Amino acid sequence: MKHKVSKLVALESIANGDDVPIRPMSPLEAASFIEGMAAELRIMARNTKLSTLSYFLEMARIEASAEVERLASPSRDRH
Repeated sequence: MKHKVSKLVALESIANGDDVPIRPMSPLEAASFIEGMAAELRIMARNTKLSTLSYFLEMARIEASAEVERLASPSRDRH
């Protein structure tokens, strides 16, 4: 587990440029990003015959897509 954490910190530092703070994402931006990444990862899983993983990634993509629609809706209820 320690190895994964250090990788994440290293990737965060590269993306961040070490000096420039990353602007927080809005929920809509995050949901859109997750939707796209889940779609790409699902294709990778499907192409490598990881069918269960492909299924769960598709479910994540669908959920993210629903959130994008909900968050982008001008008449959304904030409660």
